[in-house]
Amino acid sequence: MSKHVSGNWGWRNYWKEDRDASCVAKNSDTEKEISEYWQSRFSKLLDGSRILDIATGNGIVLSHAAIAAERVDKRFSLTGIDLADINPLRYVSNLPEGLRQAKFVGRIAAEKLPFPDAHFDVVVSQYGLEYANLEAALGEVERVLVPGGQLHWLAHSKESVVVAQNHDQTKQVDFLLEQTSPIQVMRLLISKIKKHKNVQHSMSKLQDSLQKAQSYCKENPPAAIVREVCTEILQVSQRWQAYDPNDLEKMLDDSKQRLIAHRQRINDLRAAVMTPYRQEIVHKKLQPPSWLNMSISVIRVGSASTIIGSIISALRAKETI
Repeated sequence: MSKHVSGNWGWRNYWKEDRDASCVAKNSDTEKEISEYWQSRFSKLLDGSRILDIATGNGIVLSHAAIAAERVDKRFSLTGIDLADINPLRYVSNLPEGLRQAKFVGRIAAEKLPFPDAHFDVVVSQYGLEYANLEAALGEVERVLVPGGQLHWLAHSKESVVVAQNHDQTKQVDFLLEQTSPIQVMRLLISKIKKHKNVQHSMSKLQDSLQKAQSYCKENPPAAIVREVCTEILQVSQRWQAYDPNDLEKMLDDSKQRLIAHRQRINDLRAAVMTPYRQEIVHKKLQPPSWLNMSISVIRVGSASTIIGSIISALRAKETI
Protein backbone atom coordinates (compact mmCIF):
# COMPACT_ATOMS: atom_id res chain seq x y z
CA MET A 1 0.00 0.00 0.00
CA SER A 2 1.94 2.87 -1.27
CA LYS A 3 1.37 6.13 0.43
CA HIS A 4 0.34 9.69 -0.25
CA VAL A 5 1.48 11.68 2.79
CA SER A 6 5.04 12.57 1.73
CA GLY A 7 4.45 12.82 -1.97
CA ASN A 8 5.42 9.14 -2.22
CA TRP A 9 9.20 9.78 -2.04
CA GLY A 10 9.94 7.05 0.49
CA TRP A 11 7.89 4.52 -1.51
CA ARG A 12 9.29 5.25 -4.96
CA ASN A 13 11.25 2.00 -5.31
CA TYR A 14 9.69 0.00 -2.48
CA TRP A 15 7.40 -2.06 -4.69
CA LYS A 16 10.11 -2.76 -7.26
CA GLU A 17 11.32 -5.64 -5.12
CA ASP A 18 9.92 -9.12 -4.57
CA ARG A 19 7.60 -8.27 -1.67
CA ASP A 20 3.84 -8.56 -1.47
CA ALA A 21 2.99 -6.42 1.56
CA SER A 22 4.13 -3.60 3.81
CA CYS A 23 3.41 -2.53 7.39
CA VAL A 24 2.37 -6.03 8.51
CA ALA A 25 3.65 -7.16 11.91
CA LYS A 26 6.64 -9.48 11.53
CA ASN A 27 4.90 -12.66 12.55
CA SER A 28 3.76 -15.60 10.40
CA ASP A 29 0.71 -16.20 12.61
CA THR A 30 -0.32 -12.57 12.21
CA GLU A 31 0.03 -12.78 8.44
CA LYS A 32 -2.04 -15.98 8.43
CA GLU A 33 -4.86 -14.46 10.47
CA ILE A 34 -4.98 -11.33 8.30
CA SER A 35 -5.16 -13.57 5.24
CA GLU A 36 -8.00 -15.59 6.78
CA TYR A 37 -9.88 -12.39 7.67
CA TRP A 38 -9.80 -11.11 4.09
CA GLN A 39 -10.53 -14.48 2.50
CA SER A 40 -13.57 -14.89 4.74
CA ARG A 41 -14.83 -11.48 3.59
CA PHE A 42 -14.23 -12.20 -0.08
CA SER A 43 -15.71 -15.70 -0.06
CA LYS A 44 -19.12 -14.22 0.87
CA LEU A 45 -19.24 -11.89 -2.12
CA LEU A 46 -21.45 -12.55 -5.12
CA ASP A 47 -19.98 -14.23 -8.14
CA GLY A 48 -18.74 -11.61 -10.59
CA SER A 49 -18.14 -8.94 -7.92
CA ARG A 50 -15.96 -6.04 -9.05
CA ILE A 51 -13.34 -5.26 -6.40
CA LEU A 52 -11.13 -2.18 -6.14
CA ASP A 53 -8.09 -2.21 -3.82
CA ILE A 54 -6.83 1.29 -2.98
CA ALA A 55 -3.07 1.65 -2.34
CA THR A 56 -2.63 -1.95 -3.43
CA GLY A 57 1.17 -2.05 -3.51
CA ASN A 58 2.05 -5.44 -4.95
CA GLY A 59 -1.49 -6.69 -4.51
CA ILE A 60 -1.53 -8.62 -1.23
CA VAL A 61 -5.24 -7.97 -0.54
CA LEU A 62 -6.23 -8.84 -4.09
CA SER A 63 -4.17 -12.02 -3.69
CA HIS A 64 -6.48 -12.97 -0.83
CA ALA A 65 -9.45 -12.23 -3.09
CA ALA A 66 -8.04 -14.42 -5.88
CA ILE A 67 -7.42 -17.32 -3.49
CA ALA A 68 -10.90 -16.98 -1.95
CA ALA A 69 -12.51 -16.94 -5.40
CA GLU A 70 -10.77 -20.17 -6.35
CA ARG A 71 -11.79 -21.86 -3.12
CA VAL A 72 -15.50 -21.04 -3.50
CA ASP A 73 -15.55 -21.41 -7.29
CA LYS A 74 -16.36 -17.78 -8.07
CA ARG A 75 -14.94 -15.17 -10.39
CA PHE A 76 -14.09 -11.65 -9.30
CA SER A 77 -12.98 -8.68 -11.37
CA LEU A 78 -9.89 -7.37 -9.55
CA THR A 79 -8.43 -3.86 -9.86
CA GLY A 80 -5.62 -2.35 -7.79
CA ILE A 81 -4.46 1.27 -7.83
CA ASP A 82 -1.48 2.88 -6.17
CA LEU A 83 0.33 6.20 -6.11
CA ALA A 84 3.58 4.31 -6.79
CA ASP A 85 4.53 3.03 -10.23
CA ILE A 86 3.51 -0.58 -9.49
CA ASN A 87 3.87 -3.75 -11.55
CA PRO A 88 3.26 -6.88 -9.42
CA LEU A 89 3.36 -9.16 -12.45
CA ARG A 90 6.97 -8.17 -12.96
CA TYR A 91 8.27 -7.99 -9.40
CA VAL A 92 6.41 -10.61 -7.33
CA SER A 93 7.62 -14.19 -7.77
CA ASN A 94 4.86 -15.97 -5.82
CA LEU A 95 1.87 -14.18 -7.35
CA PRO A 96 -1.28 -16.36 -7.18
CA GLU A 97 -2.41 -17.52 -10.62
CA GLY A 98 -5.80 -15.85 -10.13
CA LEU A 99 -4.11 -12.48 -9.70
CA ARG A 100 -2.50 -12.59 -13.14
CA GLN A 101 -5.78 -11.45 -14.65
CA ALA A 102 -6.05 -8.46 -12.30
CA LYS A 103 -5.66 -4.89 -13.54
CA PHE A 104 -3.00 -2.84 -11.76
CA VAL A 105 -2.74 0.91 -12.35
CA GLY A 106 0.10 2.95 -10.88
CA ARG A 107 0.52 6.68 -10.32
CA ILE A 108 -3.10 7.01 -9.19
CA ALA A 109 -4.05 9.03 -6.11
CA ALA A 110 -6.90 7.82 -3.90
CA GLU A 111 -8.29 11.34 -4.00
CA LYS A 112 -8.82 11.19 -7.77
CA LEU A 113 -9.88 7.76 -9.01
CA PRO A 114 -10.01 7.32 -12.81
CA PHE A 115 -13.21 5.27 -12.85
CA PRO A 116 -16.85 5.99 -13.72
CA ASP A 117 -19.52 6.44 -11.08
CA ALA A 118 -20.92 3.23 -9.54
CA HIS A 119 -18.18 1.12 -11.14
CA PHE A 120 -17.30 -1.26 -8.25
CA ASP A 121 -19.22 -3.54 -5.91
CA VAL A 122 -16.54 -3.55 -3.21
CA VAL A 123 -13.70 -1.19 -2.24
CA VAL A 124 -10.97 -2.49 0.06
CA SER A 125 -7.71 -1.18 1.47
CA GLN A 126 -5.08 -2.50 3.86
CA TYR A 127 -2.88 0.14 5.49
CA GLY A 128 -3.40 2.46 2.57
CA LEU A 129 -6.51 4.61 2.42
CA GLU A 130 -5.62 6.38 5.67
CA TYR A 131 -2.51 7.88 4.02
CA ALA A 132 -4.69 9.95 1.70
CA ASN A 133 -6.74 13.04 2.39
CA LEU A 134 -9.63 11.31 4.15
CA GLU A 135 -12.51 13.52 3.05
CA ALA A 136 -11.45 13.57 -0.60
CA ALA A 137 -10.59 9.87 -0.77
CA LEU A 138 -13.80 8.73 0.93
CA GLY A 139 -15.74 10.99 -1.38
CA GLU A 140 -14.18 9.12 -4.30
CA VAL A 141 -14.95 5.76 -2.69
CA GLU A 142 -18.57 6.83 -2.39
CA ARG A 143 -18.65 7.90 -6.03
CA VAL A 144 -17.19 4.71 -7.55
CA LEU A 145 -19.23 2.28 -5.41
CA VAL A 146 -22.56 0.98 -6.63
CA PRO A 147 -25.59 1.60 -4.37
CA GLY A 148 -25.38 -1.18 -1.80
CA GLY A 149 -21.64 -1.54 -2.38
CA GLN A 150 -19.26 -2.36 0.48
CA LEU A 151 -16.21 -0.63 1.96
CA HIS A 152 -13.77 -2.73 4.04
CA TRP A 153 -10.63 -0.99 5.24
CA LEU A 154 -7.87 -2.17 7.63
CA ALA A 155 -6.26 1.00 8.99
CA HIS A 156 -3.39 1.82 11.32
CA SER A 157 -4.46 2.53 14.92
CA LYS A 158 -2.47 4.15 17.72
CA GLU A 159 -2.43 0.93 19.77
CA SER A 160 -1.28 -1.26 16.88
CA VAL A 161 1.82 -3.44 17.21
CA VAL A 162 2.65 -2.32 13.65
CA VAL A 163 2.95 1.28 14.86
CA ALA A 164 5.05 0.19 17.85
CA GLN A 165 7.40 -1.81 15.64
CA ASN A 166 7.91 1.14 13.32
CA HIS A 167 8.64 3.44 16.26
CA ASP A 168 11.43 1.06 17.27
CA GLN A 169 12.74 1.00 13.71
CA THR A 170 12.96 4.81 13.70
CA LYS A 171 15.43 4.61 16.59
CA GLN A 172 17.47 2.02 14.73
CA VAL A 173 17.62 4.09 11.54
CA ASP A 174 18.60 7.21 13.49
CA PHE A 175 21.38 5.23 15.20
CA LEU A 176 22.72 4.04 11.84
CA LEU A 177 22.70 7.56 10.37
CA GLU A 178 24.72 9.07 13.23
CA GLN A 179 28.16 10.44 12.36
CA THR A 180 29.85 7.77 14.48
CA SER A 181 27.83 4.85 13.10
CA PRO A 182 29.52 1.96 11.23
CA ILE A 183 28.20 3.33 7.92
CA GLN A 184 29.93 6.67 8.42
CA VAL A 185 33.14 5.17 9.82
CA MET A 186 33.26 2.66 6.97
CA ARG A 187 33.09 5.59 4.56
CA LEU A 188 36.16 7.10 6.29
CA LEU A 189 37.96 3.78 5.95
CA ILE A 190 37.23 3.69 2.22
CA SER A 191 38.61 7.19 1.76
CA LYS A 192 41.83 6.08 3.45
CA ILE A 193 41.99 2.98 1.28
CA LYS A 194 41.68 5.12 -1.85
CA LYS A 195 44.47 7.40 -0.64
CA HIS A 196 46.61 4.44 0.53
CA LYS A 197 47.16 5.95 3.96
CA ASN A 198 46.45 5.11 7.62
CA VAL A 199 44.14 2.18 6.87
CA GLN A 200 44.90 0.41 10.13
CA HIS A 201 43.85 3.38 12.27
CA SER A 202 40.55 3.68 10.37
CA MET A 203 40.03 -0.06 10.70
CA SER A 204 40.44 0.26 14.46
CA LYS A 205 37.81 3.04 14.52
CA LEU A 206 35.45 0.84 12.54
CA GLN A 207 35.88 -2.00 15.02
CA ASP A 208 35.05 0.40 17.86
CA SER A 209 31.95 1.55 16.01
CA LEU A 210 30.83 -2.03 15.35
CA GLN A 211 31.35 -2.80 19.04
CA LYS A 212 29.08 0.13 19.89
CA ALA A 213 26.49 -1.24 17.49
CA GLN A 214 26.72 -4.66 19.13
CA SER A 215 26.03 -3.06 22.52
CA TYR A 216 23.05 -1.23 21.01
CA CYS A 217 21.63 -4.52 19.77
CA LYS A 218 21.99 -6.13 23.19
CA GLU A 219 20.23 -3.21 24.86
CA ASN A 220 17.47 -2.93 22.21
CA PRO A 221 16.59 -6.42 20.98
CA PRO A 222 15.93 -7.58 18.35
CA ALA A 223 17.39 -4.52 16.52
CA ALA A 224 17.08 -6.39 13.23
CA ILE A 225 17.93 -3.41 11.01
CA VAL A 226 21.10 -2.55 12.91
CA ARG A 227 22.18 -6.19 12.94
CA GLU A 228 21.63 -6.62 9.22
CA VAL A 229 23.50 -3.46 8.19
CA CYS A 230 26.40 -4.00 10.59
CA THR A 231 26.78 -7.67 9.66
CA GLU A 232 27.18 -6.65 6.02
CA ILE A 233 29.73 -3.96 6.91
CA LEU A 234 31.70 -6.37 9.09
CA GLN A 235 31.86 -9.00 6.36
CA VAL A 236 32.97 -6.46 3.76
CA SER A 237 35.56 -4.88 6.05
CA GLN A 238 37.17 -8.26 6.70
CA ARG A 239 37.76 -8.70 2.96
CA TRP A 240 38.14 -5.10 1.83
CA GLN A 241 41.14 -5.91 -0.36
CA ALA A 242 38.85 -7.98 -2.61
CA TYR A 243 36.67 -5.00 -3.49
CA ASP A 244 37.02 -1.93 -5.66
CA PRO A 245 36.79 1.08 -3.27
CA ASN A 246 34.35 2.76 -5.65
CA ASP A 247 32.03 -0.27 -5.39
CA LEU A 248 32.25 -0.08 -1.61
CA GLU A 249 31.29 3.60 -1.70
CA LYS A 250 28.29 2.79 -3.86
CA MET A 251 27.26 0.05 -1.41
CA LEU A 252 27.33 2.58 1.44
CA ASP A 253 25.43 5.17 -0.59
CA ASP A 254 22.75 2.60 -1.41
CA SER A 255 22.48 1.55 2.24
CA LYS A 256 22.14 5.15 3.37
CA GLN A 257 19.45 5.91 0.78
CA ARG A 258 17.49 2.80 1.78
CA LEU A 259 17.63 3.88 5.42
CA ILE A 260 16.51 7.43 4.60
CA ALA A 261 13.64 6.10 2.49
CA HIS A 262 12.65 3.71 5.29
CA ARG A 263 12.60 6.56 7.79
CA GLN A 264 10.36 8.54 5.43
CA ARG A 265 7.95 5.60 5.19
CA ILE A 266 7.84 5.41 8.98
CA ASN A 267 7.14 9.15 9.19
CA ASP A 268 4.34 8.66 6.69
CA LEU A 269 2.89 5.88 8.82
CA ARG A 270 2.92 8.07 11.93
CA ALA A 271 1.06 10.80 10.07
CA ALA A 272 -1.50 8.29 8.79
CA VAL A 273 -2.44 6.68 12.13
CA MET A 274 -6.15 6.86 12.85
CA THR A 275 -6.18 9.20 15.83
CA PRO A 276 -9.49 10.05 17.52
CA TYR A 277 -9.62 13.25 15.47
CA ARG A 278 -9.14 11.38 12.17
CA GLN A 279 -11.65 8.72 13.23
CA GLU A 280 -14.17 11.51 13.78
CA ILE A 281 -13.63 12.64 10.19
CA VAL A 282 -14.40 9.09 9.02
CA HIS A 283 -17.48 8.92 11.28
CA LYS A 284 -18.88 12.11 9.78
CA LYS A 285 -18.07 11.11 6.21
CA LEU A 286 -19.60 7.61 6.37
CA GLN A 287 -23.00 8.63 7.73
CA PRO A 288 -26.52 8.51 6.24
CA PRO A 289 -28.00 9.34 3.87
CA SER A 290 -25.06 8.30 1.66
CA TRP A 291 -23.80 5.47 3.90
CA LEU A 292 -25.27 2.83 6.21
CA ASN A 293 -23.99 0.51 8.96
CA MET A 294 -20.65 2.25 9.45
CA SER A 295 -18.49 0.55 12.09
CA ILE A 296 -14.96 0.90 13.43
CA SER A 297 -13.63 -2.02 15.44
CA VAL A 298 -10.22 -3.08 16.68
CA ILE A 299 -8.79 -6.18 15.04
CA ARG A 300 -6.74 -8.52 17.22
CA VAL A 301 -4.68 -11.54 16.24
CA GLY A 302 -2.83 -14.37 17.95
CA SER A 303 -3.11 -15.94 21.38
CA ALA A 304 -2.04 -12.65 22.94
CA SER A 305 -4.85 -10.76 21.15
CA THR A 306 -2.34 -8.37 19.64
CA ILE A 307 -3.90 -5.26 18.10
CA ILE A 308 -2.87 -4.78 14.46
CA GLY A 309 -5.24 -1.98 13.49
CA SER A 310 -8.87 -0.98 13.07
CA ILE A 311 -11.40 -2.40 10.64
CA ILE A 312 -13.61 0.29 9.12
CA SER A 313 -16.66 -0.98 7.25
CA ALA A 314 -19.73 0.64 5.71
CA LEU A 315 -22.40 0.09 3.05
CA ARG A 316 -23.10 2.57 0.30
CA ALA A 317 -26.79 3.43 0.68
CA LYS A 318 -29.05 2.11 -2.07
CA GLU A 319 -31.06 5.33 -2.15
CA THR A 320 -30.28 8.83 -0.95
CA ILE A 321 -32.91 11.10 0.52
